[in-house]
Amino acid sequence: MPMTFRATALIAALSLSSAHAAGFYVGANVGASDAQSLGNAASAGIYAGYAIDSWVTLEAGYNRLGRWLGHDQGQPYTTIVNNVDVSLTAGPRFDRRFRAYGRIGFVDWSTIGTGGGGEHRVTGSSAQNDMLEELHQGFYGVGVSYRLRHRIGLRLEYRIYRAMAVNGHDLDISSLLLGATYHFG
Repeated sequence: MPMTFRATALIAALSLSSAHAAGFYVGANVGASDAQSLGNAASAGIYAGYAIDSWVTLEAGYNRLGRWLGHDQGQPYTTIVNNVDVSLTAGPRFDRRFRAYGRIGFVDWSTIGTGGGGEHRVTGSSAQNDMLEELHQGFYGVGVSYRLRHRIGLRLEYRIYRAMAVNGHDLDISSLLLGATYHFG
């Protein structure tokens, strides 16, 4: 009897892990971002990834984290935060459809500020115009995903981006994102 139980458990574990094993996926997300001292803004993005196995995925994405209005020395400006990221997720599957995961990644920021009647685009981390900074840093998050159908899934994720210099000030941005995913495999 114990041998039958072990064989059944092994077959069940293999079928569970193969349900969402390796394969490519693409998706889009929408949500809300909160930047300390700037407030809330709508966000959206796209992503593509590869599930290495049932626990680990590698993903790249483009996000528009938000658009905020402000004033600097009496001049109005708009801060638009866009990013390109690469990240790794890891986490267990609890059944054939549900997965919880943690995310850690690298961000290449491109933050555009407008003000004084025109748009200013400056590259580099030591820009003369402080309304635009280009930064490279990490981020992290947690999330859950659920497969509605064999190829279609939903996910909900919370991310934290730290120490981003905007207009000469560091600030933290947190995002809550709802995504829809299409799995090729």
